[in-house]
Amino acid sequence: MNIFEVLERLGKSKGRDYSRAKLKANYDQHVRIWQNYYNGEVPGINQDTYFNGETFTQFRRQSMKVAKQIASKWACLLFTEQFSVTLKDEAETEKFRALEKQIDFRAKLNKGAIFGYAEGTAALLASANVDKESIYGSTIGGKVKLDLIRYDSIYPLEFDKDDITTVAFIKREQKEGLSIYTISIHSLENKKAVIENFIATVEGDNVDFTGAEKVVQEQTFNNQMYCVIKPNTANDFTDVLPFGASIFADALAPCGDIDLAADLLRNDVKEGNQKTFIGRDLLLEKIGDDGKKRQFFENNRTFYTVPQTLAQGSNSPIKQLFECVVPEIRTERIWKVVHDSLDWACAASGLGKGTLDIMPMQTATMVVHSEAEKMQNKSLHEQFLEGEIAKLVKALCELSSAIGNPIDASEVNIVWQDSVIVDTGEEKKLSLVEIDAGVFSKVEYRQKYFGESKEEAEAKIAEMGGSLESAYSGTQELPEGDNSPNEGADAIEGTAGRG
Repeated sequence: MNIFEVLERLGKSKGRDYSRAKLKANYDQHVRIWQNYYNGEVPGINQDTYFNGETFTQFRRQSMKVAKQIASKWACLLFTEQFSVTLKDEAETEKFRALEKQIDFRAKLNKGAIFGYAEGTAALLASANVDKESIYGSTIGGKVKLDLIRYDSIYPLEFDKDDITTVAFIKREQKEGLSIYTISIHSLENKKAVIENFIATVEGDNVDFTGAEKVVQEQTFNNQMYCVIKPNTANDFTDVLPFGASIFADALAPCGDIDLAADLLRNDVKEGNQKTFIGRDLLLEKIGDDGKKRQFFENNRTFYTVPQTLAQGSNSPIKQLFECVVPEIRTERIWKVVHDSLDWACAASGLGKGTLDIMPMQTATMVVHSEAEKMQNKSLHEQFLEGEIAKLVKALCELSSAIGNPIDASEVNIVWQDSVIVDTGEEKKLSLVEIDAGVFSKVEYRQKYFGESKEEAEAKIAEMGGSLESAYSGTQELPEGDNSPNEGADAIEGTAGRG
């Protein structure tokens, strides 16, 4: 009996229809493909076969794991140190910041985004362990927890195209021939979040529910205790299951091309070594009168032995050795394939051009364009995630209040950093590019990074010899004889836009 049949039976015992959960089985095939790319285990690319003239032999290509880099890059872009949560005032915000550290809130968000963007969907599940309850019903002590739930453990039970109203989080264990499922069902009833926990023991076609009539444990909260993390992308694979497509679903082709090209590059470099083939008689010398031979010198990475008849060749009966022509190393041509495929993968997954490329961008204008493109796509994901994270924050604050540490989450604000550049030094370099591009002024630069007022910034620029017009236009005044109008941009070429 599979898990979908278990859920359907459980639904019937509760008077609910959970039959739609089995639609997930159709979606699994797409997720397995994405997982293979994420793990670098793609049949036909990383796991392949070749024919040597006699037999087929399996071999493995090493993966550059570009899909994993894409998912990790998106998580870092979204949940940097400058992503923050604020409550109604500073006092409540500080309480939540303390809770953040206790439960590794940021690390869990980042990890959740990595797996959510890799597999289409992940969830963060909030809970609390209560130490003790007094005779008056108040809680004394406890600990709030936050767990990452990956795709394989998430089963939507009741949903429309985009929204899940009832979901099951399931853990499966094997014990003495039995399949034991721990099932936690989260649903919304009368504007309250209800959690029901079941244990299902399966043996063959029989299933035993512990507490099917009476739930093992039921809890009711004001807020749902989970949030869903998935890319805000069009779902090309199904219209009936509210899972998002993987962030690199459209980038699978270039991800595969990069692995193939990288493997070809490694082979070219490896095969580019000069090889000297030596007849076996030359390699061995005769010792004693009995005709025994010993090795004359050790083999190494450039010497190879061949049968003496082959070493002699057809033209000379005494030829002892010959050299193989060194193969051409096609580094530049193969690297262009890698470079172009990386740009293609970045474009297909919504990252700015050059984000994953180790080669510097050509011009400062390209840097600014790449950042703008990346920011537009980043904003789309923020729109979806903001609501989900706000729900999670409210759940965490409710749990914290339940264990005796009240936090008022009546007002929750999710604050995103405007720039994907979060390192201050890198952000300054990008601002210099924006000054050259005319979208940022020197006055604004000094106000932002030096904390000066508008008047103080203008006075300082004038003191340094800059005109008021250039301070606002972004045109840089160059020393006499300098014919490089984009000097500031050239200085940061290849450094900005790396996130």
